[in-house]
Amino acid sequence: MKHWSDGDHSPRRPALAAHVVELLEQAYAEAVQLGFLGPREQERLWERHLDDAFGLASIRRPEPGERWADLGSGAGLPGLPLAVAHPATSFTMIDAQRRRLDWIEATAGKLRLTNVSVVHARLEDYGQGPARESFEVATARALGSLPVVAELGLPLLTIGGQLLVPRGRPEPDELEQATFACEQLGARLDNVVPNPSSPIDRVGFVVIMAKIAATSPRFPRRSGMPARTPLGQQRDQKR
Repeated sequence: MKHWSDGDHSPRRPALAAHVVELLEQAYAEAVQLGFLGPREQERLWERHLDDAFGLASIRRPEPGERWADLGSGAGLPGLPLAVAHPATSFTMIDAQRRRLDWIEATAGKLRLTNVSVVHARLEDYGQGPARESFEVATARALGSLPVVAELGLPLLTIGGQLLVPRGRPEPDELEQATFACEQLGARLDNVVPNPSSPIDRVGFVVIMAKIAATSPRFPRRSGMPARTPLGQQRDQKR
C-alpha cells in the first residue's frame, strides 16, 4: 500500500499527525479484510479514497458547527476522513447495515473523534423522521443514480443546504433526469465540477445540488420506491 509518506502527495491533503495517519491506514486495511472495500483498494487507499474525500472540502468546506450527513456511508467514505480533518463539524454516518456502522463507530473511537455519530436506518425512513431538514450538507458516494440520491438526500437538508455527490462523469440523460428530480424536491442541480483530488480516476467529478425550498412531504417515498421508479425516469416514460 502507498503510504502518506510516499511521493506525489495531493495538495488537498490536510496536515494530520503521524499517529492519526497510521490509525487511518490500519483502519482501512481492516475495512478491506472485512469486505467493505475491494481487495485491490488497499494499494490505492490514499489516491482513490482518502484524497478523494479530502478533495470535497476544497469544493465545500465543512464549517464549525455545521451538520453533515454521509448517506449510505459504507466504509465511512467520505465522511470519516472529513471528520478527522474538520473536528469542529458534526458528521452523521447513515447506513442500513449495522456491521458497517459498528466498524465506523469503533474506528471513530480509535481516532478519538467526538464529532461522529452513526444512524442505523434506511434513508427512505430517516428522511421522514425528526432529522428531516436538519443538515447543512449531505454527501453520497456510490449510493445510486443521481435521481435516487436526490430523493434520498435532499429531504434531509435545510433550505440553502447542498448535496455533494462524488462520482464519475455523469451522462447527459442522467443529468437531465436529476434536474427533473431536483425540481420535484425543492432543489436545483447547481453544477458538475472535477474533483481536484482524483489523480487515479481522471474522470472524478462532484455533482452539486442545492436545496432552495422545502421538500414536499411526499418525499422520500416508501422503502425501495426511489430505486425502482426514479423521479426522472417517470418523466421519460410519459414522453
